[in-house]
Amino acid sequence: MAIGTVLDVEPNVYVLGMRRLICLARTSTPLLEARGVIHHNPERASEARSLGPETSQDPDSPSVSVLGLEPQRRARGRAGLTHGLLVLALAACNDGSAEGGGETGDGGSDGVDVTSGESSESTGDSTTDGETDTGDECPSDLLCGTPALCCAIGDACLQGECVPACESGIYCDEGCCAAEQVCLADMCESPGGPCEDSFDCEVDEFCEPTLNLCLPQPEGGPACTVEPRAAAFAPIEEWSWTGSPILPAYDQVLSMPLVGDLLGDETPEVVIVTHDTGDGACDTGHAYLRALDGSSGLDVWAANAEAFTDLGRVALCRTPALGDIDGDDSIDLVAHAFGGGLIAFEGDGSIKWTSTMQDGVTPYQGYFAGVAAIAIADMDADGQAEIVSGGVILDSSGRLISGLGLGELGANGLFGGNTVIADVDDDGLQEVVSGSFAHELDGSVLWSNGAADGYTAIADLDGDSLPELVVTSANFARVHDAGTGALLASFDMPGVGNGGPPTIDDFNGDGLLDFASAVGDSYTVFTFMEPATIDVLWSVPTLDVSSSRTGSSIFDFEGDGAAEVLYNDECYMRVYDGTTGEVLLEFASSSGTAAQYPIAVDVDGDNNTELVVVSDDWYQLAGITPGCPSYVGDEQLRHGVFVYGDSNDRWVRTRKIWNQHTYHITNVLADGSIPQFEPDSWGPEGFNNYRVSTPGNGVFNAADLQVDLAVSLLRACPEAVTLRATVRNEGSQGVPAGVAVEFFRGADDSGELVASAQTTNVLLPGQSEIVQVNAPLVGAPPHAFFVRVDAETPGEIEECREDNNSAAIDDVSCPNIG
Repeated sequence: MAIGTVLDVEPNVYVLGMRRLICLARTSTPLLEARGVIHHNPERASEARSLGPETSQDPDSPSVSVLGLEPQRRARGRAGLTHGLLVLALAACNDGSAEGGGETGDGGSDGVDVTSGESSESTGDSTTDGETDTGDECPSDLLCGTPALCCAIGDACLQGECVPACESGIYCDEGCCAAEQVCLADMCESPGGPCEDSFDCEVDEFCEPTLNLCLPQPEGGPACTVEPRAAAFAPIEEWSWTGSPILPAYDQVLSMPLVGDLLGDETPEVVIVTHDTGDGACDTGHAYLRALDGSSGLDVWAANAEAFTDLGRVALCRTPALGDIDGDDSIDLVAHAFGGGLIAFEGDGSIKWTSTMQDGVTPYQGYFAGVAAIAIADMDADGQAEIVSGGVILDSSGRLISGLGLGELGANGLFGGNTVIADVDDDGLQEVVSGSFAHELDGSVLWSNGAADGYTAIADLDGDSLPELVVTSANFARVHDAGTGALLASFDMPGVGNGGPPTIDDFNGDGLLDFASAVGDSYTVFTFMEPATIDVLWSVPTLDVSSSRTGSSIFDFEGDGAAEVLYNDECYMRVYDGTTGEVLLEFASSSGTAAQYPIAVDVDGDNNTELVVVSDDWYQLAGITPGCPSYVGDEQLRHGVFVYGDSNDRWVRTRKIWNQHTYHITNVLADGSIPQFEPDSWGPEGFNNYRVSTPGNGVFNAADLQVDLAVSLLRACPEAVTLRATVRNEGSQGVPAGVAVEFFRGADDSGELVASAQTTNVLLPGQSEIVQVNAPLVGAPPHAFFVRVDAETPGEIEECREDNNSAAIDDVSCPNIG
């Protein structure tokens, strides 16, 4: 049978949500097929890819294969993770007519019909074996490749070749995957549980963003990645908040911002503490919490929310925390109440509770140090979070558990009350750890070392799998054994002042951890070396005479393994190169510098990282600051919240949450829930850093869209043909529905546009979807056609290759059909 002879197999495709329904109906449809360019990485990639389910049925009694994704809900915390299931079911189908088969696109000319749906190659109803040349008969009813060959009975057509069919229809380099698997980097892999980011997954998994399911991150990296090109920092302001009609006088921000999805609408909110210029000092003033929409900066709480009443007033300068404290699947806010004690709010700004003594009735109004910060953790692993500030521990209902009189634990003079919560004795329960002692949930002392208290952070600095405690206090940086409190090393910090909360990360990408702290006139990065010594990696001048205790955070904007430092002193916001301290970005940003710091987080849920900075001009206007070098004048002073993004979206993506001052990734899940069994942040399931934003696994994974073009010669020939584009994802990450597909007459896209359409399904790695166009023939044969994908805005979908998005077919003529 020569090319152009009738082939009695034509898939009619029906789409049902995430499922693929393929019904086979007998039509008279010869096929001609041409291949697009195939990206072949000899080390990681393969030409054998995943397609949909194959069926071999009597066409007069067709059946349907359904591939459904039915993930189970992930248990809170990394312990007790559940796996989703991919279920293959068989169901009856209709008589195979084309009605309802796919989605209609935009036609490029009159008389053009466009359908789209997910499909796979399929076999016919014969039962003999052996590949044959095309002749008068093709027992399998399946033509494949160019020139077209008749496949053997039981074979399938894959990338222009006849190959043995597999029951699941999911082909991969190592053979045929099981029905519940996907093909990822030439390996059959089973999806894990649901996720919102990669930190909800196991340490060797990434969160596949189109399905929000965990998939294994291939060892050594996937075949298809896109890494941003190094470029100068070019941020643009995405939005700013400098005041509101609600309590308009309260427009100053002196505490660090927090980010989380308070309303459960998949757009994070930015939470700030706002005060008036006349409110007074940090130890006496009052303020109000606000929640701002992360995409616009507008207030999300109603003007009559309890947070804006006298009952909802909070303490000035102190840092709240957010998280689901009671397991009701909604994020709560906990702050220091004005006048003493703690106060909790629901996500809508209503008051949840105010703190009480152990009897649950008597108000607890204990004093907390001037810039104290709250931390949240499930200390006893009972599924209910504890709230800690200083050494005071409350339960999820606001009732005092222990620590009465320890509101200043962790204090660095007036500026303190910032403590670590971690399991430092490896008993499965977490402790409150300060610079001078550690105690259990019930208040019993684990260790006491008699040292001066201060700001703290925890990590495994020396690689022995045990935690070290970093303390900054009274102009000294110290390293202690976190399990015993024993002093390991001490260093007199350069400059003047007490030292701000330490940040821990590998600043220079050498594989060893460093830590940093700011004093009154400098920001310094330290190394901790054996035998137990502290040295300076680099130090740069700054200006912070007001508190000399400001914090900082870390983010690797380019994903190259070297950290960038985010720090705002009284005058400027700066981004430093983590290796050298070189200033990569600087702009005027006035601040009273309590213990706040800027953060890198996805504030609007668009999978792009933003830089969030808070400012106030109250301190400078009060005449305390001696002056900012290079300031033109008071017109450069500012107040409020400022959000910046990269002008070219080159910054790698990160999380959509930053919930507390002592943030260390493992302490909170993406949805704001608090892990019941928090992994050790320094252990194999942690990230061994502190106050750091990190991209996580899979950040460079990318799609690779390819397309094949075939022509079905209908009985309507010579008036019309059907162009069939098989859009495939050969990459390492899924793509959402809506991939643009354009069909042209001729050998390239300079010809007449025949039609345009879009895919209708998510395409995971290895999956494909057929987009069909019934188009009239114009002019004398032979005819040529061209197709391209991702066409409307080339590069709109991030791909590891952009040069393989097209295919062509020529020498198309109608057969002599009797």
